[in-house]
Amino acid sequence: MKKLQLEDLAKQLGYSKTLISMVLNGKGDQYGISKKTQAAVLNAVSDLDYTPNKFARALRTGKSFFVGLIVADISNPFYSTIAKSIESQLFEKGYNLMVCSSEENEEREKKLVEMLFNQQGVDGIIVASCFKSADLYTQSRFYKSPMVFIDRLLPMFNANYVIIDNYGGSVDIVNSLVKNKCKKIACFSITPSYLSTIEDRINGYKDALKKNNLELDENLLKAINFNNIEQDIIMALDNLLKNDKDVDAIYCLNNNITTTLLKVLKDTKYNKSLSKIKIASFDDVTLFDIIDRKITSVSQPVEEIGKQSASLLLEIIDETQTNKSNIVLKTSLIER
Repeated sequence: MKKLQLEDLAKQLGYSKTLISMVLNGKGDQYGISKKTQAAVLNAVSDLDYTPNKFARALRTGKSFFVGLIVADISNPFYSTIAKSIESQLFEKGYNLMVCSSEENEEREKKLVEMLFNQQGVDGIIVASCFKSADLYTQSRFYKSPMVFIDRLLPMFNANYVIIDNYGGSVDIVNSLVKNKCKKIACFSITPSYLSTIEDRINGYKDALKKNNLELDENLLKAINFNNIEQDIIMALDNLLKNDKDVDAIYCLNNNITTTLLKVLKDTKYNKSLSKIKIASFDDVTLFDIIDRKITSVSQPVEEIGKQSASLLLEIIDETQTNKSNIVLKTSLIER
C-alpha cells in the first residue's frame, strides 16, 4: 500500500500543502487559519491515517531535527543525568539527541564535532569541551554554528554557556569541613587540570583555607589521572600515610574520584588507618545516601543544566536568541 504523502493529502482535502503544513505544525492560529479549516484538516488527517514524513519535514524546514551532545564520559552519572534532561526537553520540541563521549581527549572531541556537523548534519551541538583553547570553535566552519557549552568555560571565548558556580561550591564545602573541626584537608583533583571547572574548584579550596587561617600545603593537592583513577588514588593514599598522617579530611573534586576512593578505603590496609578521616565530594550521587560513611557534598543542579542548555540551543537554532548568554547556576551544600 502506497504511503500517503503531503501532496496526496492536499489533493484530497482541496487545500494547499503550505496550509496543511501550517496546521500540522501547530501554526494555524499564527497564520490566521480559521478554526473550522484547522479542524477539517486535523479530522481528515486522522481519518486518512496520514503520518508526516520527517525527511520531508527536514527538506521543507532546512533542519535535520537532530542535536549532538558531547560530554567527557556518558557513564558518569553527572553527564548521563544531563543527557536525559536534554533529551526530554528536545523531545517535546520534536528533536532527537545524539550522545558522544570525548574521554577527555581533544583529538576525539575534534573528530566528534566534525562528524556531527558534517556527516550527521545536526542542527546544533551542546558540548562539555576538554579543549585548552577555543581554536577549534573559532574556525569559520564552526564559529557561526549553533552551539552551547556546558560545565566548562573555554578561555577568552565569547560563547553561549550554561555552567555552575564551581568556585562558590568549593568554598562552601571547605568551610563545612573546617566547621567540623578539620584542620588539614587534602584535595584530590582530576586531569586535565586546566579545565575551568577544576581550576575554579582548586581556587575555591585554596582561598577557603586562607580565609580560615589554615596553611596551604601544596603536597596535599593530589592530581588524579582521568585514565588511571584507582591506581593514582592508591598512590596518593600511600603518600598521605607515609608523610601526612595527621590529615583529617579528603576533598574530592568530582564524583568519580569520590566513589573510587570509597572503594579503595574498603581495603583493610586503609580502612583501619583512615577510618575517621572525613570525605567530601564536589557533586552528589545517590550512593552517598545509603552508605554508612558520612559524605559532605556539593549538589549541582544537574537537570537544570540540561534543561537550560537545551532551551538555549533551540532558541539559537530558531534565531530567536541573538546575544550570547552566560548562565551560571548555584550549587547547594549537603551535610551528612
